[in-house]
Formats: sequence, structure tokens, C-alpha cells
Amino acid sequence: MRIALTVAYDGTRFHGFQRQREEPTVQSCLEDALRTINGTAVVVRGAGRTDAGVHAFAQVVCFDPDVQIPLDRWPVAMNGLLPEGIWVKGARLVPGDFDPVGWASWKHYRYRIRLDDGGLPFLANFAWYLMRNLDLSEMERAARGLEGVRDFASFQVSGRPVKSTVRNMHRLVVTSDQSVVSIDMIADGFLYKMARSIVGTLVEVGLGRITPEDLWSARDAGDRSAAGPTAPGHGLFLIAVGYPPDELPAD
Repeated sequence: MRIALTVAYDGTRFHGFQRQREEPTVQSCLEDALRTINGTAVVVRGAGRTDAGVHAFAQVVCFDPDVQIPLDRWPVAMNGLLPEGIWVKGARLVPGDFDPVGWASWKHYRYRIRLDDGGLPFLANFAWYLMRNLDLSEMERAARGLEGVRDFASFQVSGRPVKSTVRNMHRLVVTSDQSVVSIDMIADGFLYKMARSIVGTLVEVGLGRITPEDLWSARDAGDRSAAGPTAPGHGLFLIAVGYPPDELPAD
């Protein structure tokens, strides 16, 4: 039996999703809770290895339990053991060969930027407080040049070898609501820190430091040094992970 959990978390206090030897991570907290329930060690596999400070509304993880308890009791049991900041939203049975990474057909990330302090300092961990004016029309124009099947090598931070740096960016949209800018990215997969590198480069466009044409040239260069800086992690959210037959979210 294999179970998939949908998990939300505030990444502020965690050093990313993936287990580390001495630092608290989301994976280690989930595995610690499962060990208590299961009676033996359990390894969980997540759909995305989010970085330190990155948040999730609907991370998907799976594990193989040794104990038999009703499916709807798994979230209740785990939430009683998990630390503040992690919450299991639901559980479902999946095929025994289910892989949350390999089976995913798309992932949706959202990055939030505040253009003023809003008088709300307690939101500082959930958006990049840029507090600068951005040319959103130029950012939107630049973003359109990153949609479709493209080589995103220029937006990959080194450190994790991959077979291919080509990804299909289904949608890349820049929107604003008063002083908050949201950048939504939906792709069939993301390279290491790709989402944050795209955001950092789009912000360079918004600040007038580079043009959309410069961004497109960086895109085609296949060189990380050609693109802009990597945006801070705390503004990024994993919104959803889709599996067949899930359709892309509506516009």
C-alpha cells in the first residue's frame, strides 16, 4: 500500500524540504511523525525539493506504511505530532509505483513581491519586500518570451545534475493587486532554483536595468551568468502539483 499526502507548510523556520543531517526540514519532520505512528522508520518522497524559506500550499509526498489505519485518520494522527508550520491537508491511496516527481504533469509556483511595506511587518516572510516601482508591462512582455518549450539552462543554479534543461513553460503571468505583484509559473517541471532565477531576471526588466530583448538573449545563451540574480526564497510558494488527468488551472 502506498499513500500520498497533500501537505501545506510555512517554510520560514525550515531549511527546505529535503532532509539534512543537522537542520530542521519539512521531510525530516514528516518522517519523524510517521516513525511514531508506524513504529519503524519511513521514508517520504516529495514532488518538489523546495529551498529554505519557500512555502507550499499543496506539496505532494508519498510513503509506504507498515500499519493499517483508516485513510482519513492519517492527517489527524500526523497533525497531532507535527510542529507548528506544517499541516497535512489530506491523504489518498495511490498505485504502488506512484512517484510524486515522475508522475507529475505540471507544477504551479507563485512568487509574491510587495512594492511597499503595507504597514504589515508580520507578512515579511511571505513576500519579497522590494519597495520599488516596477514596469509591469515590460515584465509581462518579457515573460511571454519564456512560455513554451525552451531550454532553461540560463535559469538553473548549478548543483543538481539533470538529463535535460528543456522544460515546457505552460504559463508565465505577471499580475498586480494594488502594491502586491504576483508571478505565476506553471511548467511540466522546474530546474534547481529556476523559478527564483526567472523572477530575479524579470525584476531586472521591471527596474529598467535590462530590456525584454536582453532577457530573451540571456534565455538563449544557455549560461547562468547571462541571466539576472536569484530572488529570495521567502516569496515563493508551491501552489499545486498536477497529475493525470488533472487539467491546467484556469486563467
